[in-house]
Amino acid sequence: MGEGAYHPLRHSEISLMTSPDYFPTLRRLANTINESLDVMEAVFTRSQTPFPSLDFAFNPTHRSEILQRDPEVAGAALNIVAAAAQLSAAVSTPGISLWNASNSFLISACLRVAAELNVAELLRDPGPSGLNAKDIAAPSNADARLLARILRLLATHQIFREVSPNIFANNRISSFLDKGKPTKALFDNRVTRLTGSEGFGGFVELFSDDSYKSAGYLTETILEPRDGVRDLPYTRAFNTHELFYYWLERPENAYKRERFGIGMRQSLTMEAPDAVFQGFPWKSLPEGAILVDVGGGNGHVSMQIAQGNPQLHVVVQDLEHAVDGARQHWEEGFLSSIQEGKVKFQVHDFFTPQPIKDASVFLLRWIVHNWPDNRVVEFLQHLRDAAQPTTRLIVIENVLSLACPPSSSSDADAERTIPGAERAKAPEPLLPNWGVGTAGAYYWDLVVHCWHGGVERTLSEFIDVLAKGGWKLVHVYHSSKTVFSHLEAIPV
Repeated sequence: MGEGAYHPLRHSEISLMTSPDYFPTLRRLANTINESLDVMEAVFTRSQTPFPSLDFAFNPTHRSEILQRDPEVAGAALNIVAAAAQLSAAVSTPGISLWNASNSFLISACLRVAAELNVAELLRDPGPSGLNAKDIAAPSNADARLLARILRLLATHQIFREVSPNIFANNRISSFLDKGKPTKALFDNRVTRLTGSEGFGGFVELFSDDSYKSAGYLTETILEPRDGVRDLPYTRAFNTHELFYYWLERPENAYKRERFGIGMRQSLTMEAPDAVFQGFPWKSLPEGAILVDVGGGNGHVSMQIAQGNPQLHVVVQDLEHAVDGARQHWEEGFLSSIQEGKVKFQVHDFFTPQPIKDASVFLLRWIVHNWPDNRVVEFLQHLRDAAQPTTRLIVIENVLSLACPPSSSSDADAERTIPGAERAKAPEPLLPNWGVGTAGAYYWDLVVHCWHGGVERTLSEFIDVLAKGGWKLVHVYHSSKTVFSHLEAIPV
């Protein structure tokens, strides 16, 4: 190597010599953790409630879990998660950080094993005393030694507990996988094992299976177009050219299709029960106002809105199998609305002209992020063509923040001019978007790309795509109770 050649170690030495002392930054991160712990402790002490222990099963009805949704507690927890991750990255060697990151796929793979072998459910009855890996493996006829190693990796990442050698028990995190069904029912019929399930099991299986396999082709699809076309990771993984939702319609994908619907419903457990009311003022809509839930799946969100706003009439639109599920879901959850004629179910592909011409509100929840800009513009224009001057478009999505200060960005300009758009920034020296504390939104960004070519958008990107579809963003509603924002737009 010549004298003038780049050498990473020499470069590091120069950087170390010329950079300021970093210890004050590390101290500030540690102080953020301690100060946020003080806030949390004060809230729990004031409420005379113990903080939930990581070692014991999750209990959603316990006061300690409910209190974690308190905005003050949630804000402090977000600071702690962000600061702890940033501090860990700062003090670890680069090799350790990259080793852990490059092998994190194994956590997903092991989580799928635990979910599909119903480990959390098998550990439900033994409680804190746990169960031997041989007994956990027996109902599935699995390799007990390998299963113990899999559970040990998860326990090392605070998912499950290894009570004693090869004896595992649930903890607060792993118990959240519990589907809430008898273990016999889970093993007797695989096809229906997720039907009527609770917890997070279906959600975890969905992402640690279809999403995990798709992401494995992310590099190939960004570097190596297939047949001259830059395809999606999921199409490589499953050897298809069909759009994801149409691929799910195949008869052989019936289990995957049901798991997808169940997983999406279970994702609601990430939000406060009243999260949908922490945004657009639904009560401001007049008697008889028509809410069209476009691509609404089983209509669980519009049903929640209608239950809190009896003046509304609802139309749930989606593809045929989803509409059938919606009708059943409303019969079970809000039968009186059907009997009173306040809800209709309509088979509709939103890439075709919108048939409802007198809507007060078109609702798009978790729809826009599934599609690239050109397809979003296509269905937004269909809605614009059907809209009245008074019609509102409500888009419920993540609004991504940048990982850098946005002081001179178009997002910053938009925040200053659109009511409600400005949002809190993390305190220094945290990353402005809270880093790992809000990583879920950035995971979603790449998940929807792998499946659909979709994208989670920044505020300026929403403004742009809405404008191209014939809509103007006029208000944004952020809430501390949910990561999803409500974007209100009017036709132009």
